[in-house]
Parts: sequence; structure tokens; C-alpha cells
Amino acid sequence: MQNQLWFHATLVAIFIGLYGWYHSITDHALQPDFVARTTANLKLPYMEFGGKLEQSPGDLREHKLIKLPNNLVVLCAKDVDATQAAASLSIDIGGLADPPKLNGLAHFLEHMLFMASTTRGYCCIVGTEKYPDESEYIAFIKKNAGQYNAFTTLHSTTYFFGIANQALEETLDRFSRFFIDPLFAPSSVTRELHAVDSEHKGNLQNDLRRYFQLQRALSNTSHPYSYFNTGNMETLRDSSQQWGLDIRNEMIRFYETYYSTDIMKLAVVGNHSIEQLVEWSVAKFSDIKSKGNTKPQVIGQPLTSDVMGKVVHYQTLGNIYPLILQFGLPELKAQYKTRPDLYLELLFERRTPGSLFHYLKQNGWATDIYTYTLYQDMDGFNMFEIGVDMTPGGLKHYNNIIRAVFEYLRVLVAYGPQQLFYDEISAVKELNFRFYKTPGVVNWVLDRSQRCHNPQIATEHYLSAGNGVLDFSYEDVADFMAHLHPQNYRVFLGAQNHSDVEFTTTEKYFGTPYRVDSLPLNLTDETMMNWTEQYRFHLPTPNPFIPKSTKVVGKVVPPAEVALSPSLLYHTDAYELWFKQDDQFARPYGYIRVQIAYAQTAPSSFDRAAAQLLDKYVAIILDEELDNAKVAGMEYSVSFLVTKVDIEVTGFSAKLPSLVDAILHRLKTLNIEDHIFQDSLAQMRQKYQNKRNEQPFKQLQLIELPHFNLAYVWSFETLEQQLANVTIDSLQNLATSAFERTYAKIIVSGNFYESDTVDTARNVQRILDSQPLSVAKQVHGRVVAIESGHYIHRTQMSDASSPNGASLVTIYCGSKLSAKDRVITELLAHINGSPFFNMLRTKEQLGYVVYASKTSYETGRMMLVFNAQSEVNPAYLTQRTDKFIRDIRQHIHDYSIEEFDALVQSQIALKTAKLKSIKEEATRFWERISSGVYDFDYLVQEIAQLKLLTKGDLIEAWDMYVNPDTAVDYTRIDSQLWSVKSVYPQDSELFTYPNSVISLFGCLHSNGLVEVGIAELYEFVQHAALSNNVNASLSGLAELYSSKHATEQTLERITTDDSRISAAVEMALQDIARSTHTSRNLAGDFSTKNMRQTLDGKWIIDNIDSFKAMQKLYDLAEPETSLTPKYTN
Repeated sequence: MQNQLWFHATLVAIFIGLYGWYHSITDHALQPDFVARTTANLKLPYMEFGGKLEQSPGDLREHKLIKLPNNLVVLCAKDVDATQAAASLSIDIGGLADPPKLNGLAHFLEHMLFMASTTRGYCCIVGTEKYPDESEYIAFIKKNAGQYNAFTTLHSTTYFFGIANQALEETLDRFSRFFIDPLFAPSSVTRELHAVDSEHKGNLQNDLRRYFQLQRALSNTSHPYSYFNTGNMETLRDSSQQWGLDIRNEMIRFYETYYSTDIMKLAVVGNHSIEQLVEWSVAKFSDIKSKGNTKPQVIGQPLTSDVMGKVVHYQTLGNIYPLILQFGLPELKAQYKTRPDLYLELLFERRTPGSLFHYLKQNGWATDIYTYTLYQDMDGFNMFEIGVDMTPGGLKHYNNIIRAVFEYLRVLVAYGPQQLFYDEISAVKELNFRFYKTPGVVNWVLDRSQRCHNPQIATEHYLSAGNGVLDFSYEDVADFMAHLHPQNYRVFLGAQNHSDVEFTTTEKYFGTPYRVDSLPLNLTDETMMNWTEQYRFHLPTPNPFIPKSTKVVGKVVPPAEVALSPSLLYHTDAYELWFKQDDQFARPYGYIRVQIAYAQTAPSSFDRAAAQLLDKYVAIILDEELDNAKVAGMEYSVSFLVTKVDIEVTGFSAKLPSLVDAILHRLKTLNIEDHIFQDSLAQMRQKYQNKRNEQPFKQLQLIELPHFNLAYVWSFETLEQQLANVTIDSLQNLATSAFERTYAKIIVSGNFYESDTVDTARNVQRILDSQPLSVAKQVHGRVVAIESGHYIHRTQMSDASSPNGASLVTIYCGSKLSAKDRVITELLAHINGSPFFNMLRTKEQLGYVVYASKTSYETGRMMLVFNAQSEVNPAYLTQRTDKFIRDIRQHIHDYSIEEFDALVQSQIALKTAKLKSIKEEATRFWERISSGVYDFDYLVQEIAQLKLLTKGDLIEAWDMYVNPDTAVDYTRIDSQLWSVKSVYPQDSELFTYPNSVISLFGCLHSNGLVEVGIAELYEFVQHAALSNNVNASLSGLAELYSSKHATEQTLERITTDDSRISAAVEMALQDIARSTHTSRNLAGDFSTKNMRQTLDGKWIIDNIDSFKAMQKLYDLAEPETSLTPKYTN
């Protein structure tokens, strides 16, 4: 009877479904140009776009645009060359849909559904009914060399992954379930609230984020644009409690209300047949619910008249001087093919004479100018911003800058919209479209799933929107410019210090001090602008760098015949010339790199500071002189290094040689002028000072790590001090002497004939007109050979307002010159990544930024790095990293043969992936040339080693280099950057107490338990270690603090799970029991080198430069092959 009831119920459900399906496919008003289809194998119904998708002739992928029975639109792409597959599902709902009482709810839902780290691409996934294990998705993705992430914007939320092709179907099945039957486990709520809160705290020192939130908060408060859409504990947990709401129920209500297939877009790409991709898409995603168009209508403009006509002075953390003019605009969705904002962007960002920036720079008021428009498909409104990066002098004259902006606008309006400039933009876009550079699979699915939310986009443009040729519309440009007038704007003025301005208010979520005043009448009334400056603004002249010729000179050959290395044409005492004609892309693009070594003795910090100052000087000059080249889609980079000048150009090949010539001519004829020298000096000081305000994890990874490992690198504080010693004469001497004796390495790659390459080299030599620099006189970058030992280096954040510190553990492994060592370190880093993130980030909630990876420098050793940024003290972070390193060995050991083979195959697939561009190929060649090794077959070597590897090789390497209990030459640096808000241990305490006790002391202090000193705490831990019972120790600790009159509220935190105190006690007990301060692995005795040792046996590094001076340097690499040129004369 039950079976009969089930059968009849099933028939009814099928009938209802087919009835709805029939009406959906017969309603031609709702389904234009779509025709009914069924999948090849399962015969599942769907609809396919019957028209022709606009597609670049250079796009070799096969595409199908389909619509599922639930109205989900899917774009499928078959890419036979793809070594990875990918998918992205984007929902046209974001922060603008947040309830007023729960700011950040859309973002919190993203975390609960598919929680993401925007820093490193790791995430923790909630379970679904079909796959209830939270860690299953992570394990599956990582096992198949995948990546995954999610993010929330104002108007959309996007979830995506990349995966090995063979795992695509299974991944799609898991991925789809997040939108069909997510569990939203109650146990995950607190964890993800902390994650959202930690993400926000990680952004507190970001001046761009601070500005973005400030201008939103000062918008129309009844408009959702004014909300705080990141969210934090206050807006989610506390606010829900205040209003008597259950945050999980509200989040589920949001999901059930808005997550409808009618406002979703899915993009899928892989190397499977297009029929198979369609089959999987229909089968996996048709069960997501259709609820109609659930996107709420955004009514009105956030920039209403009452918030316009204001000037907002606000305080920045960095040493910067931004000036932003913000204009209100109507919705721009319908203009996706004409893009009037790009026309204004082109003209406002020009650097040539007659431009706004040229005038501002002449007066010493600005270092950069930019424009910004909100997302093209914002509902109901948009905004246009003109931003100026001012100098201190510009800050004093900000009113004159504003007048200049409106005078320039007046000139543009007087000229009227000019098709010439549209044609220049379109010419570049047309070439890029015709000779389409296939993006990576992940980038492609992200772009397509998000871009096609705009309902104004014609269906045939779903594939080309954003990439196709623009249409000129005089009316659209004129209408856009009509909104840029003095009655429709407001000004934001940022600086660390504003003279004669007293801040009156503090922004709620970032704590930004600010003051709002009305703009004076002479800045809001065009008739009172009083433009009296003797400067004639005018439009740019026609661009000579727009390419005329797009002839392709090379021929595409079968993959097996593609040349794996460039040819050495000449090798003389003055230069070496490498050439590779394009044989796999058939595009009119090229790449030229010229690296010029110049005579130099052992470089000093003064030499590096002078080189960087000259680098800035050259950048300021070329920014104007080569503006046309940038507008024409060409890219260039000129870097004055401490021993070399490096020139890199890429873009349309027809104009590249002349661009190289122009750069070299300018460098050769530099005449240092005082006003540009002073501008360069000011900008370099500003840069050095702002580096100290970087996020803590970046300061350790990007600044301190190279400082430790590279010979000719100094701290920014040292370089800033040396700037005071650089004079105009010394800079002129460097600019002149750099080209007296030279040796050039040159590569020309892409759409060139060999004769073009030879001509380029001859022009380089002719312009340089220098004597050859012998090999013996060349100074090369060197890598520091750090002696075996366990070291610790500690500093404090210079930004006293930052709540975060960071810990970076660097462990040195095998040689970078060994293919086997390279691939072993890569595999270990891959294995470490997800478990390290899951332990510190997901389970222990130690901070938003947590990652494990690998790095290396030139000829040195491979390194495993473990980085974490947190409000928790860095000593604790280092201790937790220690625990991970000790525990992960078993995880490696537990890999099955099948899992290990899959991991190896995924790495091989990545190394055999087809390159996407001429630049990508040439950059690979250049790395081998620049290193001096010339091992162009390095990938072949690595693949061969991967095929020979066993799991035992990984365990052997782990024990040899990483395991502190077994490593013979254990080499490790613990870098710690402490927040001023944490209790910073004195050096004397490092000698007296183990790191675990310092860690515990910091955790107690951060929880308000300050009644016990560290000496007494150490004594307690030593006694407690005798029994080694964590629970008993916690009780004893509570008694100790109680005896010191700690409050009941703080005493409760000793046993609270998220206080970290319990874990800190456990580590301290284990530490004492192991007696790690006598550990045998801490090699070396550096006491004779005036270094001091902690009680744990770590050697304290007080000064990185002094430490480096005690180390040896690695020898320069020897070429792996003899350099035999094709020509000898």
C-alpha cells in the first residue's frame, strides 16, 4: 500500500513538473530564441539557445548556452587543451539585500554555505544532506589538485572551483548540493561568525577599505548602499540578540528567500565533450529551486541632494593624500555596448600635454589620477569617481585641483564626444577580441557567471560581453558627461594630518576620524569657479602606437613540434641574444626583455636606495612620455636594480621595437632635474613609510623573508635613512655611469622574424654605445646560505592601532637547483595547505589569514612557509604551527597509493598545461636565462622526477628537513610581528622562560587575566607538568588567579573554548615534559658571534643585516648546457 501511495505521488509530481516544463517551453515571450532539447544519455529536458553566440575567431573553445527546467542559465565550454576544469555559480544578490538590522547577512550566508578565504583560496565547506561530512569536499578538491573560493559583492555572491578534468563530474555533484540541500549545521554558526569578524579586523588597516565604508556610511542612510556589508560580531551576533532574532534562522530565511535559479548564472568548462558538459549541468543542477525573480528592487539614489555638496576630511593610516570627487549617476546597464565611462576614463587618465594630470604634475600637486565606476550592472544607480593621489603641496591646493577638474570637464563638454577616441579604444579592443587570448578556466567561469547578470545584455552577447568591440554613441557620452557638474558631487579629502581641521566624528566600523562641511559656493557654482590659471587644456593628439599591421609571421605547429627553448643567435663579450618565433598562438603579439648589467662594486644600502630613487625618477618621466603606448594596449616595465637595468615590453609586436628604442634613448640621455628629483625623493619616502603599515602577514612574507635571504636587500627603514645621502649629483652619476660598461641579455619572442630580433639587438648596442663589461666585473644577486640552526626574530608593528600580529615559520629544505628537491617541496606544500588552514583557521579560529606554501630564491634552498595573522599573540601562533608540523607527518604517512598517485598526476597535469600567451612562454624562458642556469627543459626534468617519486621519498624529505626531532641540519626561522596591543616579551624573558609559557602568558593577558606575573606562572607550569593533567592544571590556574582577586567573569575565560588558554596550557605542559630547551636538533653554537639563545634553544636575531653578515653566500649557478650561438659574427 505504501509503495502504491509513493508511486501515485511520484506520478503526480512528474505530471506537475512536466506541466510546468511544457508551459515554460511554449511561452515564447519568456523564452526567446531557445529551443527544447533533451540530453544525450539520460534524456533530461532543457532548452538551448538557437541563435548564434558572438564569438572571437581566436576563441577555439566550443560553447553552448542552455536553460534548465528551473530557469537556471548555463554556459558550457569545451576546451580540448584544458588540463583543469572549472565551474562558477553566481547569484544576483549581495550586500544590497542585507536587512537593516543584520548588516553582513549575505556575506555570513556565503561563509556558512561555502566559507572562503580571499587571501589564499582555502575554505571550509558546510555539509549537505548528500555529503554531510564538512571536510569531505575539501579533501576531494585537494586530492584532485583543485582550488575553490567564494566572495560577496554589493550586488552578487559567487561560488567557484577548479579541478582536475577527470574529477569534474563528481565535483559538480558535490558543488550543486550546496544550492539544493545544505545543512547549515548549528555547530558552524559561532565559527563562521568569528570568521566574518576576523575578516573585517584584517581589513581595519586598509585605507581603501576605510574610505569605501566611510563614503557609504555618509550616503543616504535609508538606502542599502549605506550599510556595512562585510559584517562583524556587532552587526550579526549582537544585533540579532538585541532584536530577539536567531541569526541562523535569519540566515536560512535569507537563503530560502533569495537563492533562486531565476537569478543564478552557471558557467562550466572542461575538456569533455560539449554534450557531456550539458548532460552533467542538467543532471546536477536542475533540482535547485526556482522561486521566480527574487532580487529586491533597489529604489532611489544613495547620493541624494542632502549628502552632496559636501567636503569630507578624513584621517588615513598610511602616508597618502587621496582626493576623490564622487558624482551620482543613473543606472548604466543598458550602456554595456557603448561604455561611456571608458571614454571619460581614457581622457581623464591621460598624461600627455594638455591633459588634467599634466597640469597637476607641473604644479607639483599630484602623483597619479584615476577614475572609477561601480559595477556595470548595478540596479537603479551608479557612481563615477575622479581620484587624485596628491602630494603634500596638492593637499594645500585641493580647491585649485577641484577647479582644474571642472575646467577640464568644461573643455571636454565644449569639444563634445569625439569618435576618434572611441575608435582608438575600439581598435585595441577589436584586436584583443579578434586575437583572443584564452583565459584560464577559473578566470573564464568567474567572468562569465558574473557578467551575464545584466538583463540588458542580448543573449547573443553572453559570450562576448565585456570583450567585444564597442559601439560609439554620442548621446550616451553626452548624457554621462551631463551628470558631471558642480551641483552633483561631493569631495573626500584624506591625509594623516589635516592642518586647521578638527575631526568631529568617528566612523562606526573602522574607527576613521572625519569631519563633514559644506563645499564653498565657489566650488559648487560654475560661474564662480574663477579659473584663471594660464593653462590650455586640450584633447590628446592621435595615438601613434595604435598598431596598423596585424600580420602574423609564424605558423602554428603540432604540440609535439613546439620548440621548448629559444635559440641563442649571438653570444659576444657585450651581449647574448635569444629568439623564439611564435609557433603555437598565431597572434600579432610579442615580448622583448633587455637586462643590462653595469659596472658595480659590492653594492651597499646607499647603492640600493640610489637605484630605487633613480627607478622612481625614470617612472615619473616615462609615465608621461609613454602614455600613448599604454593607451594602445602595450605594457612596459623599467627597473633600476642595484646591479642591473631591466626593461620589459609586451603587446602588439609591430610597435614593440620602437618602444624599446624610446625607453633606451630616454635612459641614455637622462639629465636629472631638481623638481623631478624632489618629487621622486618625496614619493620614495612615502613608499618606505607606507610599507610599515602593510598587513602583518605581508610584512613578514613579502618584506622580511627576502630581507633574510637575499644579499643586497635592506630594510625600508635603512633605505629611508640612506635617501638623505643621495644628491642630484650622485643620482646623475649613477644614471651616466650605468651605461659606460655594460653586458646585455636580450630575448625577443613572439610575432617576429629572426631579422627583427637581430635589428633589435643592434639598436640596443647602438643606443647604449658602451664598452663591454667583462664577466669578472659583473655583480650578480646572491642568496644567503643560512647556517643550520633554529632562529627567532621579533619586531613590533609600527601602527599602534593594529589589533593583529603575525607568525611566519620558514623551514629550509633541499636545493632549488635539484629537480627532485623542487617537486618534493611542491608536493609537501600542497599537502600542508588544506590541513594547516583547517587546523588554525577553521577549527581554532586563529585569524582570517592562514596559509602554508613554498617559496625559493634563485640558487638557494627551497622553503616551506607557514603564515598566520591574528589578534592572538605570535608566540601562540608559532606554538600551534609547531604542533601542526609534528602532527602532519602521520597525515602524509596515511596517504593511500591511489591518493598519492592522483596527487602526482595532478601536478604533472599542471606542468603540462598548454600556455595561454606569448608572454607566459617568454617569461618562462627569461627565468632560465636570467638565472644563468639555462635549463629550459626544467619542466621535463621535474615531470621525470615526479614519475619516479614514492610516498617514502616525501616522508624521507620531511624527516631530513622539516621534522624537528629527526632533521640533521635543521634550519628554521621563526619571524614574529607583534601588535602593540599584545604583551610583548622582553629579551630577558626569552632567556628565562620557554616560548610556551610566554604564549600562555599572552593568552591570559588578552583575556583580561593580568593578576599573575610571568615568573609565578612559569613556576605554576613547572609544578603542573609533573602530573601533566590539562583539566587539573586549568582548575589550578583558576585557583591561582582567584587567589589574586581576579573577577569571576575573567576566571570563566580560563575554561572557555575560544579563549585559547586550554590549548596554551596543554602546549606548556608538553613543552616542559619534553624539555625542549635542551632539544638535540638545534644545531650550531653562535654564542661566539654575539648571538644569544632562548631557553628553548632558539638563537635570537636582533638585527637582520648583522645576522646576514655572518652568513656565507651560495655560489652562482653554472649553465647546464654550453652556450653555442647560431652566429659568430
